[in-house]
Amino acid sequence: MTNEKHSRAIERIPEPNAPEPSKRELERQMQRTRESLAETIGEIKETVEQEYASAKQTVSGVLDYREQFKNEPLVWSLGALSAGFALGYTLGYAHKNSKHGKQSQLAAFADSMVDELSSVGQGVVMPALNVKIKELFGFDFSELLEDMGRAKKSSRKKTSAKRKTVKTKRKPKKISSSS
Repeated sequence: MTNEKHSRAIERIPEPNAPEPSKRELERQMQRTRESLAETIGEIKETVEQEYASAKQTVSGVLDYREQFKNEPLVWSLGALSAGFALGYTLGYAHKNSKHGKQSQLAAFADSMVDELSSVGQGVVMPALNVKIKELFGFDFSELLEDMGRAKKSSRKKTSAKRKTVKTKRKPKKISSSS
């Protein structure tokens, strides 16, 4: 409350032994009260309008990520890369731990997330990526990935077969007791 408003409020407090105010004085007090209320309401309205405009500008600036990306592409790219790395590392860690023991909720979530992302990647991303790679470089990327997958599977089978034969060829060591 400003000093002027405070002094007006004090004027309105009747003194205990004061005579009744006249009709004219009451009308003047009512007029001053109306003016004071109108002024206060106007100030509140201005403040609300300013806050609304400020909030609207802030929200529209944040929501217009395309414009922000155009202004700072490196920052946004590094942010996306960091978020992807963190998510991938977390999911990979959860998936790795699920192989060693019972499956936790995080591991189950990681498995379902990997399955979903894989299906989206196979259905949406890979066809578009394959077309672009074929246009630019002239080879079928999906065939290359399939070949790499087959080669990995066959090398795993060979490695596991070698391990089995090595385990069966080993003879148990005899422990000699020397006393």
